[in-house]
Amino acid sequence: MASWTSRYRSGEYVAVWDDMRAYGAAGVPENLREDADEVARETMQRVAANLDVLVDRLSSANYAFAHPDTVRRTPTGDDLEAIIRAETVVGPLPIAVRACLAVIGSVDLCGDGGSLLPHVRYHTPPHRTCHVGPDPLVLHSGQMLWNELSSRVGDLSLGCACTDPEEDEPCSFHAYGFAFSIAPDRAAKENFSGADQCVHLPTANPDPQLEGVWVTEPVSLVEYLRLSLAWAGFPGYSIRPAHVPLPSFLERLGSKLLEF
Repeated sequence: MASWTSRYRSGEYVAVWDDMRAYGAAGVPENLREDADEVARETMQRVAANLDVLVDRLSSANYAFAHPDTVRRTPTGDDLEAIIRAETVVGPLPIAVRACLAVIGSVDLCGDGGSLLPHVRYHTPPHRTCHVGPDPLVLHSGQMLWNELSSRVGDLSLGCACTDPEEDEPCSFHAYGFAFSIAPDRAAKENFSGADQCVHLPTANPDPQLEGVWVTEPVSLVEYLRLSLAWAGFPGYSIRPAHVPLPSFLERLGSKLLEF
């Protein structure tokens, strides 16, 4: 039987991820892990290349990024070290999540679209008559994972209720896990008080569900990235009201991206 990697390289992008995702919470068997990791790396390399195209085209079109200094950052040594440190606490990260953090790094497409993308508004009020939540793509870094883990869980090397013989209940982390905010939710991306798009850890699911997504649920991380890039980084347009036209800029841009 052909490997997942060879099938993926031949263009079976969706089918291969469906096969890996079918293992669910049990995780990919150890004898297939290297193959799955390679698929995940190639997937995220394609996503990263697409993001570089998006950022370049948006910049050339004078899109006003909300956070111009942090629009696109490739993983640093500190990010990779942070991923390793996080895994000492939560265990191995899901295959898709680890590849996303280690290969893509971070991106933040929040901003003000002006006439180019009139519904994308970070610093100005949205249209009241035909409001669209464009949900610009944001992905947090490996360093963010470690920072969130440290602030919410604390230093587990110092011990917790689980290691105290006088305690008969597990600590909240070991009882309930940890929700990693891989991105803000749609409202927060519009500069309103919002929540997060999260991946619940620990889990062995190779491509876990992304919680807090308003576009469609349930949706896995890879599926959400596909949806996002199918709409040139603004997946909220996929559920826009019927009377709201799709900006021509997105139509032109989305057709030039790599499949994954």
